[in-house]
Amino acid sequence: MSVITAVVPPRIRNLIEVSPRARGALTSGPIQIVTVVAVFLVGAATVPGFAQPFSVKAMLVIASFLGIAALGQTFVVLIGGIDLSVPALIGAGNVIGARLSGEGMNSVEVIAIVLVVGLLVGAVNGLVTSVWHLPPLVVTLATGSVVGGAILIWTNATLSGSAPTWLTKFTSAASSTGPVPVAPVVVLWLALAVAAQVFIRRSRPGRQIFMLGANRQAAELMLVSERGISAVCFGLSGALAGLAGFLLAGFTGAGLFTVGDPYLFQSIAAVVIGGTSLLGGRGGVIRTVLGSLTLVELTTLLVGQSLSSAAQQAVLGAVIVCVTALYGRDRSVRDRI
Repeated sequence: MSVITAVVPPRIRNLIEVSPRARGALTSGPIQIVTVVAVFLVGAATVPGFAQPFSVKAMLVIASFLGIAALGQTFVVLIGGIDLSVPALIGAGNVIGARLSGEGMNSVEVIAIVLVVGLLVGAVNGLVTSVWHLPPLVVTLATGSVVGGAILIWTNATLSGSAPTWLTKFTSAASSTGPVPVAPVVVLWLALAVAAQVFIRRSRPGRQIFMLGANRQAAELMLVSERGISAVCFGLSGALAGLAGFLLAGFTGAGLFTVGDPYLFQSIAAVVIGGTSLLGGRGGVIRTVLGSLTLVELTTLLVGQSLSSAAQQAVLGAVIVCVTALYGRDRSVRDRI
């Protein structure tokens, strides 16, 4: 049941809401789980070593970087927006983290700085788009350019700094988290996903996110602050993008601003494949977790089939179109009330 329909009296809701069977199962959780399993089975059957334990652990690590960035993108998409500053903030988090760590700064302080920078840039995105009613695509692309320019000036467009030793182990596919045979970064990703799910489903601001995404006029009548919610959603997107960039320093070993470039498409694709509507008001972070896993599995499968980078992009693009068409058949909240 959606957040908004929950406040409608049962008798009225029965008259205006389509039946669960009429909505179909395409946007329910099981279809995403089936997709993850199906892609894995196809990969295991066609790509040598695809299902080997180390390969699975490596895919989980790669999915965790994407998944953390995509979690933030999910908040923005739920209110009907889109954040194109994610790649720049990932690059900024990577460079800032490596640069300050290389200069000997305490890792806790470095992480705090990365999160604050991402949060502030994201909050500015949210406030600008909501106060002046500007398209998020334009605003986030512009702020991303500003952040990118500032980082390139700071580093003279060269590799800089170094990742702390603990971060390399934290993000290594060969590492384990106590008795759990997966890298700590995977556990962190899943913990963040659970926290985000609890936030959007159990907290007042979380419920307001769905209200704003479903119908802005109705949300305004229900005293939902568009400025506040937009600032929160874009701020969380920026902070999580910065965190993903910092964690990627464990892979890059040094500050590399362009490390975030692939995530422009992938962070949005993971959200869409997970079944969250780009129109807002429908979806969730657990779906994005499954979408991230599916996307990484599919990419690994395509690489295993020796497809070129261009062919991979073509296939992934076709998948996005098909998935969007299928999920788009479900009626949105605003059409059911």
